[in-house]
Amino acid sequence: MQVKVPKLDIQQAGLTTISVGEVSIGPITVGDLVLNNTDFSLSAAQGVLQNVSVTVTLQISVEWHVHVGLPDGIPDIDVGDTYDLGSFSFSMPVGNIVIPGLNNVHINIPSLTAQNLSVSANPLSLQLHNTTADQIQAQDTALPSAGFTIAGLTINSVQGETISVPAAKIDTATIRHVHGDPVKIPAFNLSGLQLPTAQIPQLSSSAPLDIPANLPSRSVGFDAGILRLSIKITPSALSHIDHLEITGANASATVGQVVLHNVVLPYDALNLTLSQIGINTIEIPEFTVS
Repeated sequence: MQVKVPKLDIQQAGLTTISVGEVSIGPITVGDLVLNNTDFSLSAAQGVLQNVSVTVTLQISVEWHVHVGLPDGIPDIDVGDTYDLGSFSFSMPVGNIVIPGLNNVHINIPSLTAQNLSVSANPLSLQLHNTTADQIQAQDTALPSAGFTIAGLTINSVQGETISVPAAKIDTATIRHVHGDPVKIPAFNLSGLQLPTAQIPQLSSSAPLDIPANLPSRSVGFDAGILRLSIKITPSALSHIDHLEITGANASATVGQVVLHNVVLPYDALNLTLSQIGINTIEIPEFTVS
């Protein structure tokens, strides 16, 4: 013999606190991660470009000067001029270039696609406060699940206290809505982040960047007293980046640990379904049947 309840409706059930000792999440795997229209801004105290090789354009000029001193009363011969010999370009190693400040560097990534992302989450404990479950329905409840037998007994009324039922079974139970105070997690650790490959179809910068490289002037020549001749080389370089665009880029990344502190997670769970629920012991403090 069993007590069978075909359908049990509970409009609302409330629990003050639900404590979960440890929840294990992961390892988490993501087949595809897509980020669209990502804007990245950067400002830094300084930047260093190491082992730079640049193509320098040199401006070359020849300066000559003739000075002949004459006796008093006769003006000295003092003539000279500078001739521009034009310019030519060549490549040369510059070394390290220090950029005093990187301000307002804007990078736009229209689309980033990553495959086979994996990460592990450390176990954490949870506490749910002021939890409410609305519209609970239990289907085909059997009490007790093993049944019981009463033979040759007629009952007009029954009153009982402190009844224990060894086991019960519920085929299905549905909960329309579970909600409560937001879940507060002091620290959420993600470790072993692996990003094997990511495709960036296009990466562009929207702010121009000027990189000056000033080299000392050099002069070669001779001074014969009356005639002074010198060749002056004035090198200067200015790298102006008006627009930086990278297409067809591939990237990979490995991050040891990501820690999120003081995570607040509001939640609403809708349309929960539980199947084949087994309850080992049910304690009924008091009941009356008449």
